[in-house]
Parts: sequence; structure tokens; C-alpha cells
Amino acid sequence: MDRTDDLVDVLGSLGVDVRSSHGDEINARCPVHHWAKGRESTRYTFYMNVDSGLWHCFTCGARGNLSMLISELSPDPAALWKVQSHIIASGLRRLEADEAVYDPGPNVDWVTFGQFAPLPKSMIEYRMFDPEVADRYGVRWDAERKATVAPIVSPLGELRGWQAKKAGWVRNYPEGVNKSTTLFGIERAFTPTAILVESPLDVPRFHSAYKGLEYSCVSSFGANVSVAQCRLLSKFDSVILALDNDEAGYKETTRLRKLGIIQPRKGVRYWNYNSSKANHIGSQAKDIGEMDSDEILEGLDLASKVQLVPRRATPLPD
Repeated sequence: MDRTDDLVDVLGSLGVDVRSSHGDEINARCPVHHWAKGRESTRYTFYMNVDSGLWHCFTCGARGNLSMLISELSPDPAALWKVQSHIIASGLRRLEADEAVYDPGPNVDWVTFGQFAPLPKSMIEYRMFDPEVADRYGVRWDAERKATVAPIVSPLGELRGWQAKKAGWVRNYPEGVNKSTTLFGIERAFTPTAILVESPLDVPRFHSAYKGLEYSCVSSFGANVSVAQCRLLSKFDSVILALDNDEAGYKETTRLRKLGIIQPRKGVRYWNYNSSKANHIGSQAKDIGEMDSDEILEGLDLASKVQLVPRRATPLPD
């Protein structure tokens, strides 16, 4: 059990309906919705940061800290002390357990990362990469596991770890590395418009096709996009959401659209996969990585403010 689990337990004991926890964020149904709306919330738009205890509901606008929330939800004046005692005791138990099974894990530094090999020619051709672009984004090759390796870098350029990937297999190093507060490629993104994709490998694919200065492609390391990642995206003038052309990508795009938590100055647009040809299984491309360069450039031109239902996905009810 870690600090996230501790806070999930605390929120549950206070009657908060927690849906999920990812990294340093907890997502729940807003427990104080009645403050502003006079009724209980039916949507999971409440987010709490595990480290700071700060929370915000993106539907009713309520925000505050852990102490405020406990005071509002519990009639017991000693509730805050009980919660803090629980978290402290849990932390001490973890420390005692960790001393017995301590594993320093892999070294995380650029020297260690540099020991991975350059991408082999066969993989560059398969992924349709420009070799210079792949090298610029630090995509390497784990020869032992036959997997591509993408660095996980903070917005300031600090190496946090890496993600190894091959067909049907993904591993993050070190285990539990924080990906939710950064985006792959964010340290190189200085253009007016960001394009958000799921896979880090789609970033060098996009920039192998597009060489201009208007768009920067970044990746969320998967279908789940965190509030912290949305804040990073909001610093751009505009954003194009190009999550995968499947049910999971469509569902997450719909969630982000409804919440409205990506707020660039010139708005959000959506990638149009209709520009892609039918592939070998008779469907449109699943992501930018499956598109040829002409399709990618056409996709930029077709991006619109209308979210389209992917042909691979079953339409979801509103």
C-alpha cells in the first residue's frame, strides 16, 4: 500500500465515491457538488493530487485542500488528526517493510539509457521513421528483449526512466515511474499547436512526415490522459486530439471533450482518420503510426472542431 492507497482509503471512509487512481492523481465523484449546484454530482470530475492534497471539481468549480474536505465531510472535529495519524502510521509500516525487501532498481541516468542500441534499419523501415528524427527523440533499441525504448522525460528535460515496448508487451522502468505529469516529446515542443497521440512511437512517426514549425506532436504514454497532462497541453495556442482510432481512444477523447479541462487559447480540434486508407484488415488506420506521410499531412488539413466516431469503435452513448 502506498500514499495513494492511503488517501483512497481515507476518501472512502468519508463516503467519497472513488473511481480510479493513476500515479499521483485520484479521480472521484465530487463530494461537495451541492455547494455550488444544490444537488449531488453524477459525474466523475473530481481530482485530488496525492502529494499536495489539493483537489478540484471541473464541473462545479469547487476546490480546496484535504483539511477543508475532511472538515466538510466529517462531523467529528478530531477527524483531521485521525486521518493524519492513519497516513503517518501507514507510511511507517511501509518503511519497515521496505527495509526488509529493499531493491534499488535500475540506474536511471542518461549514461545507462545510452547503453541501449540505435534502432536497427529493419525497425526504422517498419515504423517509417526518419532516422535523424528517431535519434532526436531518443528512441532506442533493447536488443535483448527485441523492443523499442522511449525515454520518459520531465517537462524540464530530466530523465525519469523509460518505456520498453514490443507487440503485446509494454514495460516501464523503473516500475511505477511517474508518467502522468509529463508528455513524451514535451521538452522539444515549442510550436503554436500540439498534437496529442497515445504512443511515444507515434511522435517520431509524425515528425518524420511533417517537417514544419507549426505543430509539435506529444504522447500521453497511453489512452488515459491526466489532469496534469491537460495543464501542459493548455499552454499551447491550440491542441489537436489524435488519440487512437479505437473504442478506448474515442472514449477518452469524449471524456476530455465533456470535461473541457484542455483549455488552449485557440481551442481544441480533433484528428480525422477518414484520410487513411483501408489497411490489411479492411479498417482505417488505428493511429498515426499506421499512416503514410501523405495521409498524415492530409489529416492535419482535415482536423476539425467536430469529434468523429471511429469506424473501429462501437459508438458510445452520450
